[in-house]
Amino acid sequence: MKAYFSASVHGKKNYSENYLAIVKTLKDVGFDVYADHILKTNAEEIDKQSIDEIKNVYKALIDKIKKSDLVVAEVSTPSVSVGHEITEAINLNKPVILLSTAGGNRAMLLEGRKDGKVQSINYTMVNLVANLRKAIEEAKGNMDVRFNFFVSPKILAYLDWVAQKRMIPRSVFLRDLIEKEMRKDKDYRKLG
Repeated sequence: MKAYFSASVHGKKNYSENYLAIVKTLKDVGFDVYADHILKTNAEEIDKQSIDEIKNVYKALIDKIKKSDLVVAEVSTPSVSVGHEITEAINLNKPVILLSTAGGNRAMLLEGRKDGKVQSINYTMVNLVANLRKAIEEAKGNMDVRFNFFVSPKILAYLDWVAQKRMIPRSVFLRDLIEKEMRKDKDYRKLG
């Protein structure tokens, strides 16, 4: 399994130890972790990047989010970039764990989500590992499972059209259709 870790590079001056503990915990429970873009980068390096370098980094990070089973973000330091990565993960239907220290920033708007895909956890260095492990176990129940099937060229053309016109991945469109049917299906709802 793969996990994507995000946090403010500017926040490393206050939370570097926290970032390392989060990544270590993810690795300890068996995840391959994408974290070098945070752990091995500093704000000065980012500020010196050219537009082309920034575009390449962006594409690489979005690709890593797509390949990940779980996204974990330390949000104690506000960051537009981290917020964007979280939004991308949500749009890709990834489980997301948001961690913040008691005195840090909170992703309050996202705490209002009711779908179970996003967890917002306050922590201290004393309870970080236990809280994160518990959140990971809950997130595992919300991870997508790959399911492949064949469609006709006509259906594929329609899905491509939807993806282009509505700017959503084909898989998200299909998942939304199925979830809509699940909500309408009274016999299925009786099971849950």
